Amino acid sequence: MTLARRLAALPAAAMRQATLRAILDQLDADAAARLCADLVRRGPDGAPFDVALLALCAILDARDLGYERHAALYAAARTLANQQLARLLLTAQPPPPGTPQAAELPGGREITLGERKSLARGRRREVLDRLLRDPDETVLTILLANPRITEADVVRLAARRPTTAGAQRTILRCERFIARYAVKRALVFNPYTPTDLAARLIVLLTRPDQQAVAHDASLNEAVREAAQDALARGV
Repeated sequence: MTLARRLAALPAAAMRQATLRAILDQLDADAAARLCADLVRRGPDGAPFDVALLALCAILDARDLGYERHAALYAAARTLANQQLARLLLTAQPPPPGTPQAAELPGGREITLGERKSLARGRRREVLDRLLRDPDETVLTILLANPRITEADVVRLAARRPTTAGAQRTILRCERFIARYAVKRALVFNPYTPTDLAARLIVLLTRPDQQAVAHDASLNEAVREAAQDALARGV
């Protein structure tokens, strides 16, 4: 698909998202839905399609299209009888019960948000490990840009239970790590990941992992159904 390769050739995620959004804005709802459906269908066919699908996921996750346009795409997906695409356009369902504990930092006093942001840029490994449990999305955004944070750190962050929707969406927006398969897998297999986000990443998993998701009773039914759809379509 020419579009997928065109997007993959762009050097930054923000550029890919802006280009794809501009293309979608030029199309009517039916044509835009067909293009999205093709990106979803072709997702596993190689790196260019993976990159294009991640750009689509980011656009949908940020609600960049606006409510009316999003609703029109959903209606068009239903008209196309594309249940997989329609499910990707649904809003998130409520997460399981549970609230993550805030990070406890050394010092014996309450540390302000500004101080935590500063610490997130630092070098101290024991502090960075604790900040990986920080509930504030701005702290996590800074932390994920810290070169001392590794893929293994982010996999643990993505797999944390319980966690917040904001933390999982922050990981999705991190170009450095969302390209890593283990990170995407950890997001999908976490029942606290918003169901819409998890369902959008399903087609980027291997078939054995899709099968595991389809039979994982800890995951939301919508996520399991998205995996079943992917398996049935061979994507």
